[in-house]
Amino acid sequence: MSAGPGAGKGTPPPLRDQVALVTGGGAGIGRACVERLAASGALVTLFDRNRARAADVAAAIGRSGGDVDVVVGDATEEGVVADAVATTLDRRRRLDILVTCAGGFSRADPLPDVGLDEWNDLVTANLTATFLACRAVVPTMRRRRYGRIVTVSSMAARTALPQAAHPYSAAKAAVVGLTRQLALEVAADGVTVNAVAPGVVLSPRVERRGPELLAEVARATPMQRAGTPEEVAAAICFLAGPDAGYITGATLDVNGGRFMG
Repeated sequence: MSAGPGAGKGTPPPLRDQVALVTGGGAGIGRACVERLAASGALVTLFDRNRARAADVAAAIGRSGGDVDVVVGDATEEGVVADAVATTLDRRRRLDILVTCAGGFSRADPLPDVGLDEWNDLVTANLTATFLACRAVVPTMRRRRYGRIVTVSSMAARTALPQAAHPYSAAKAAVVGLTRQLALEVAADGVTVNAVAPGVVLSPRVERRGPELLAEVARATPMQRAGTPEEVAAAICFLAGPDAGYITGATLDVNGGRFMG
């Protein structure tokens, strides 16, 4: 097992033998989280609906010495999420970390043009998927009196953005509310719950939208560039680690200074 970033000679990886479940772990921020958690010594369950993509990620990490299991399924289906958690517990006997990267977005239409199906789809993908994963892991974390839950929200939950869809912004804002409420509920049980709110990140979905979007992002961002999945994963993995033990109910903005709350 390779040492985590910043580990010195003889220093154990910071998350050695911790067990982590990452939803939406096959691409973008989710993949970067799986890679960083594994490099930090965690035993990772990669939960994604795309079997081939998930298998490629796990194989690549395995070749570098990481330990990743794959569970294939839809993070919006209650039974599938419960099975993913049960499978992780069966294989690893514990679950220390949950990172909820599963989600989705769409084009930004005026509100009168947003159909109910689109609204329901985006709320389900971003909010319900987060709720299901959190609900499934809380009992085992409370029993063990330890856990780290990190939800992935968005800068669109923190400030209005012209390129953000109404249902996406609403769902991601609700993720922040869910995070705070759950943090209050489980704080005395040794479980922390925090959110990360990324700005525009150089994911494959963003890059497919062309250089015009990236130029617009650069102009609007004090740091004059988009972020990377790895930069967001670094923030997430800090909150998932032992050094964040006194942080709960917080939302960490990772957006190059575009929103300063």
